[in-house]
Amino acid sequence: MSGKYTLAQLRVGMQWSQQETANALNVSTSSWYKWENGKSFPTQPNVDKILQVFNVRYDDVIF
Repeated sequence: MSGKYTLAQLRVGMQWSQQETANALNVSTSSWYKWENGKSFPTQPNVDKILQVFNVRYDDVIF
């Protein structure tokens, strides 16, 4: 992937539910929901997981 993507766009691009995404990242569904809706920000280790799972660079993601 290349460009700028929100967390929701990354998830939908994989055709995953919020629960499936949370499971892939080994976080709670509540945490993913908050990140996706801008209510909180993932920790650095979770940012690293997001980048790996979605195969994107930090500069490509709109947190």
